[in-house]
Amino acid sequence: MELITLAGGGLTGGALGAAFGALGSILNRGLAIFEAREKRKDRQLELTHEKERWDHDLRMAAEARTGQAEASRQALAKTEADGRWTGLAESLRAEAALAQSWPWVAAVRALTRPALTLLLWLLFALLFLSALAGGLREDAAAGVVSTAVETIAFSASTALAWWFGDRAPRREG
Repeated sequence: MELITLAGGGLTGGALGAAFGALGSILNRGLAIFEAREKRKDRQLELTHEKERWDHDLRMAAEARTGQAEASRQALAKTEADGRWTGLAESLRAEAALAQSWPWVAAVRALTRPALTLLLWLLFALLFLSALAGGLREDAAAGVVSTAVETIAFSASTALAWWFGDRAPRREG
């Protein structure tokens, strides 16, 4: 009370209230700025954490997909290999099950695969040489010949692989 009266009544009532109000307003504003900075820092940390979590989730999903894809590839490769062996075994079993017949029937049957293979390679060579010599129209060479060459090449190589690759000679023993 003595402090208020020393000033001669000049700091009474409204003036003192205004001074304390201004001081309180300044302190309040300073605390609000401090709180805003802290909230901004907290939000930045939350966003950084969220980004790291999403990156981690994406890495985990990619690793899972890679693992699943590798497992699928291995399963497919095993299935294909099993299918090839099963096909070869059935082919050999069918060949062995053929009854003996007249010699000319056995000769035709024995020559069918080599004759087809030779015919396919000759057709392939004929088309290839015709394309090189320009004996075909350009539009035909662009479409029909390329398709025919690809088909005959595939057929010829498949027949060759089947004849010499999958058909192992029988061992007498």
